[in-house]
Amino acid sequence: MVQKRNSHTRLILAATLCGATLLASFAMSVAANQKEKYWVVLRPIAAGTQIEAADLGLESVVLGSSEGNYLPAALNPIGSITRRALSSGELLGGNSITDDSSAMVNRQISISVRSVDIPAGLTVGEMISIYQLHDAKNGQAALAPEFVQGGVFVSALDRKGNNFGGEAALTVSINRESISELLNATTSGRLVIVRAHG
Repeated sequence: MVQKRNSHTRLILAATLCGATLLASFAMSVAANQKEKYWVVLRPIAAGTQIEAADLGLESVVLGSSEGNYLPAALNPIGSITRRALSSGELLGGNSITDDSSAMVNRQISISVRSVDIPAGLTVGEMISIYQLHDAKNGQAALAPEFVQGGVFVSALDRKGNNFGGEAALTVSINRESISELLNATTSGRLVIVRAHG
């Protein structure tokens, strides 16, 4: 009788331990899969640029052990400066931004470019090179194309003017020290855009 009672007690104890283990496992799984809100990039942003409210949004994601690499909703990155170019859709990493104002080296400038001198399919966020081309006139010797800028970030492209005069408005983000060089290149000849990726 005593042996029967002991085996019954052991069975209850084993069932209790098994149930507790399953419950703890379930609780840990639920805790590990909790979604948290993190900052996500909504549109491409050039390096050395100040982040604006329209550049970012919040998204609920499960990051697990890598959560420390990204900015949670509790931290506000608006006004920070980008250390590198950011792509649309990527989570904002803490090491991708800084509060050091000296890192804000890029400025946006809009230039007019003939639509035929812009590669088809060029999109915002791509890196381009800009060349200046002088057409030969009145029997003069043709000048070689001149390299103006490389590693230029495309911030916006408006091709609406294609139907009227064949011009398109191209907004680029370049180092502030290179602005005068680019503006000078717009005063003669024409600018030709070359994609970094073919």
